[in-house]
Amino acid sequence: MSMNDASRGRWTDELLEPFRSRGEPVADAAIHSVFANNEVAAVNRILQSLQSNVHGVPAEMPDAVETYLNQTDGWPEWADAEKVRLGQRLFVRYGMQMTLAYFTWSLPCCYAWEKAAKVLTWTGGIDKHVHRRIIETAQFVLDVMAEGGLEPKGFGVRTAQKIRLLHATIRYHVGRDPQWRASEWGMPANQEDHVATLLTLALVPSVLTRLGLDFTRDEEEAYFHCWKVIGHFLGIHPTLLPRDLEDAHQLWAAIQARQVRPSEDGAALTRALVDYLKLRMPGDLMDGVTVTVMRELCSDAVADAVGLEKTDWTRFLVGPMRWMFSLADEAQDQSGFAAKVSASLSRKLLEGLHSSETGGGRVTFRIPQSLQESWKLEPAAAVASK
Repeated sequence: MSMNDASRGRWTDELLEPFRSRGEPVADAAIHSVFANNEVAAVNRILQSLQSNVHGVPAEMPDAVETYLNQTDGWPEWADAEKVRLGQRLFVRYGMQMTLAYFTWSLPCCYAWEKAAKVLTWTGGIDKHVHRRIIETAQFVLDVMAEGGLEPKGFGVRTAQKIRLLHATIRYHVGRDPQWRASEWGMPANQEDHVATLLTLALVPSVLTRLGLDFTRDEEEAYFHCWKVIGHFLGIHPTLLPRDLEDAHQLWAAIQARQVRPSEDGAALTRALVDYLKLRMPGDLMDGVTVTVMRELCSDAVADAVGLEKTDWTRFLVGPMRWMFSLADEAQDQSGFAAKVSASLSRKLLEGLHSSETGGGRVTFRIPQSLQESWKLEPAAAVASK
């Protein structure tokens, strides 16, 4: 899609720019209270043990956080439960391919936004711990896209609420750093950056067609709708949640035109991501596949912005890869058994990647140690996740 005015639809600079200085009032109020009352350690400890809604909100939770959790766990009135479930079923079926796209399209796109990348590297060392961001993203996606993940007792709801608190914490501290240039970069973890990140997950089916997969319009709409509901749980302003899939593509075009710029931060994050993914490839012969797939999925503007290296001989594998994906997709369409096998393998691969990074445990969302040290906060009483 081109970046001209027509491709942007209603998403003008005048509409979007104010959201670069907006946070999320409900979570921000909770975090302000937590730091004002010196309750960081208690909240970290409780949030790490709060794995689902099954047991409700612990009685020892500070009042401000209890209010926040109780106010932000309901579905929006416009949510379509059947579309949400169809979107989750698509993830079960295509989890392996979608995860590939998350690592080789979603994350590089996030790093291509000059101002958003600045936040990710602001405290120093984050680019050296890119694996942590990857498994946190994997945990989040697994939780919200699992069957029942967005139901009243689902893991996904709590995970989204925790991430929402983390974003509020980033705004609280980075926004107070005298070196943070808000007039130039906007509020850290602002609304525009959040909806942009959501779209890197919600538009994955469209991206995967470049690798030979075929989705119906109804499937793409349902997958987008599922992520729109997740965007509600993440506290994205209703004005920024696209009306439908076409509106979402237009918003994506607008944000790309506004935010994709070359930056050292984006290049550093991408180098760390590429190096991490190369470690996951057997041997050295296929190291170039990571960059090849990134260049196949990402636009030239994104590839240039993050300083992506040139492809090697593995670019000749794109054709066979596309053929294999298409063949596998057709086999699933023709055989319910094949679809079930593929879904099972996708889930096992995701869980295997996740387990290899966490030692079999769950990622627990807390204020990262690197941020605690940078912000000179007292260490949390909770034990760090494995």
